[in-house]
Amino acid sequence: AGVLAGRGGPQDAPAVLGALRDAVRGDGPDAPRLWALVDGAGRLGIACAAPVLRHIYRETSSSQLRGRTARALAATDPSFATGFAVECLWDCEETTREVAARHAETGDLRVAERLRRLAADPAEEAEVQSAVRSRIGPDAPAV
Repeated sequence: AGVLAGRGGPQDAPAVLGALRDAVRGDGPDAPRLWALVDGAGRLGIACAAPVLRHIYRETSSSQLRGRTARALAATDPSFATGFAVECLWDCEETTREVAARHAETGDLRVAERLRRLAADPAEEAEVQSAVRSRIGPDAPAV
C-alpha cells in the first residue's frame, strides 16, 4: 500500500484508505508506515480519509507527521481552511505553519492577526513568511 500511496492512481485510493485505517487501528497514530499513507491520501485527494487524518493530526506525538497530515488535510478536507488550518498556525513545526498560512480562512480575525504576527516575526522561517506574504502582501486580497 505504501507503493500505491506514492505512485498509484485514483483507482488505488480504496487500498490506500484501507491501509491508512488499518495502520491507525493496529499500530496507533505514531506508526512509521503512516507517513507514506498520509502523503498518499493527500496526493490522491481521498476526501473520505479526512476523519482518519484529523484523528492522526490530533493524536500523533510527531510534529513532522502532524505537518504531513496538515498537508493531506488541505487536499482532502473541505473544512480545513476554517478548522484545522487555524489551529495549525500556532504549531511548533514550520512546515505545518506554512501549510496553514497558505490555506487558513483570512476572514477569521484570529487568522488575520496571526498572519500579521508571523509576517513580522524576524525569527520565523523564510518559507512560512513567504506563504504569509503571498496571502497578505500588496498583491494579495485584503486581510
